[in-house]
Amino acid sequence: MRNVMVLVLLLALCIPAMAQAENKTMMMPDMVGKWTGVMDAMGWAKNTAWMPNETVSYWPGGEMTLTVKEQNGSMFSGEMVPEMSPGSKEMVLGIFSSDNQSIAMVDENGYLWGYMNSPTEMELSYQEVDIDGMRVTVGILKKV
Repeated sequence: MRNVMVLVLLLALCIPAMAQAENKTMMMPDMVGKWTGVMDAMGWAKNTAWMPNETVSYWPGGEMTLTVKEQNGSMFSGEMVPEMSPGSKEMVLGIFSSDNQSIAMVDENGYLWGYMNSPTEMELSYQEVDIDGMRVTVGILKKV
């Protein structure tokens, strides 16, 4: 009876470890290609000519394109372009966490983080804070 209890206890300890090991072996998404989607944004700027009263502005439904040009294992790079401002192309660097689903990224002046909902869909959040104000954005990008 004692041997059976020891065996049950060992199995109880091993099953979570096996599940965690299986989770870490999820397939690395292929990021290379064009990703497009809609991102909702809001921002606040200090007193400037284009925003004179230091108010909060809302920009729902802004089109965004991320083009990933290369990927090396869990790391990738490319450029991000908001459709409302095509001249604002920015270099992007990204890397997956050990679960191969969570993403950390940076562009030339902000931070992005997100999660792969599927191999062809990611949810991203963006944050930018500088001396002139701040901006936050969230949305879904799909691979085309």
